[in-house]
Order: sequence, then structure tokens, then C-alpha cells
Amino acid sequence: MTPKRAILFQTLMEALLPVLGYFYWNWDASFILLFYLIDWILFWTLTLLKARKRIQFSGNISEKQEAGKHLGIGFLCILSTSLAVFYLLPNIHINFSWTERIWAFLSYSDMGIQQGFILIPLMILSGYMVYKQQFLLPQLFRKYPVNYFTREIVKQGLILSIVSGLVLLVSGFMKFPDEAVLFGTVGGVVIYRLLNRSKLFA
Repeated sequence: MTPKRAILFQTLMEALLPVLGYFYWNWDASFILLFYLIDWILFWTLTLLKARKRIQFSGNISEKQEAGKHLGIGFLCILSTSLAVFYLLPNIHINFSWTERIWAFLSYSDMGIQQGFILIPLMILSGYMVYKQQFLLPQLFRKYPVNYFTREIVKQGLILSIVSGLVLLVSGFMKFPDEAVLFGTVGGVVIYRLLNRSKLFA
């Protein structure tokens, strides 16, 4: 398999879980949005670990300041996007309760297994394995400056904050179907990741 095909396969596999969730596990838009928010928080955490490892190796004060700035912006973007999502679905659905939906996400059971309580540890384990295999083992912290690892969290965060803010604004004037939010989110993530990852082979 060529690197380009491997990237395409990886990206499509990442989109498979929420799609399967919709068709087979009765996931709705709130479940999909919670899934991606958890994924984003995990990505930010792994970026923090990469930056810390690089700074420990280089001992460069300017890199430490740059990493702090990028990670701070990324964290603020997570907060702003989370707030937009928090107000978005109540705009779309009458009597919507995030407390009920979060608990439903965590406790949803299929074949006697509560998927939420298993899914999150699996996401953490998978993220750590990728961090170990694709960052620690090849010792990328020796090869690249800290902004190589942290700039993506800023770019991704700003795009998501702007898009989620615009969707929230529009939702105050028109009602989106649940499927539009759901598949719009999955489709947007897939397109962004394909465009972003394709640059590695440009």
C-alpha cells in the first residue's frame, strides 16, 4: 500500500466509528459531537506531551514560550467550540438536555456492554500507542522544533471555533435537521484531515 493510500485508508477508518454509531448503535448528533470533542481534547493532550518532550530535549526557552502560546490558544479554542456546541443543539431541539445526553453517551449499552465507558479508555490507549510508535520510537523530538508539533492545534482550533460559531449563529434563525449536523460534522472532519494529510506528500 502506498503512503497516499495508507493516509486515505486511515482517514476513512477514523470516520467509520461515528458512521457505525449512527447506523447501528443509535447515535445522534449529540453523540457524534461529544465523540469529536473527546477526540480533540485527546489530541491537545498528546500535543502537550510532544511539546514537553521536545522542550526537555532542547532546553530552549523560546520554544517553551512558543509552545505555551500555541497550547493556550488551542485550549481557548476547545472552550469556545465546546460552548458553541453546548448551545447549538438546544437551539435545534426543544427540551434538549445535555446532562441526559452525556449520561446516555457514557452508559449506552449494546450486548450488555456500556460502550461509553469502554470507548473513552480505548481512545486514550490508541492515542498513546500512536504517540509512542510515531513520536517516541522514531525520536521526532530530536529532529523538529516545537512548533512542528504545536501549530496544528492552533490552526485546527481556530477553524473549528469559527465554523462552530457560524453554525450556532445560523441555528438561531433556522433549524438544522439532526442528520445535517451529524453528517456535516463527519464530512467536514474527513475533508479537513484528507487535505491536511495530503500536504505530507505534495
